[in-house]
Amino acid sequence: MKHNHFRSFAILLGLLLCAGACYGIYYFWKMPADGHWTRAEFAPPLTEVADRVEVFVGGEPILKVVEAQNLLIKDKEAVAPLPAEKLLAKLNNYDRDRYAAVPKLLGLAAVAGGAFVLFLVGLFAPLIKALKPPDIIDLHIEE
Repeated sequence: MKHNHFRSFAILLGLLLCAGACYGIYYFWKMPADGHWTRAEFAPPLTEVADRVEVFVGGEPILKVVEAQNLLIKDKEAVAPLPAEKLLAKLNNYDRDRYAAVPKLLGLAAVAGGAFVLFLVGLFAPLIKALKPPDIIDLHIEE
């Protein structure tokens, strides 16, 4: 019996690539939601993210309260109005991180599908080879 190296290669590589791609998809699917907060040193000022976050103090938006200088900071001895640039916002970027992972997930899904097809071709190679039509016989008329 003739040993077919393509068949072994296709089965092994197909299984390995499919398993790796499926693990990548599973990893992104199970990504925890709590690790996506903006770090404090990278937190943008509240004025920059006012379209996504609105904080209320006493029933009024906090930016309006700060502009009216009704929010004060008491230091050791001095009392001063809170400037708007001192207000920072930590945001949960979970939805944006998930949307950013969509191209990776599509690529992993394509690799998983291609690897699974390669595995199936390697698995059923003898059956596919048996479907080959018989050789064409050319009849030449000689004079």
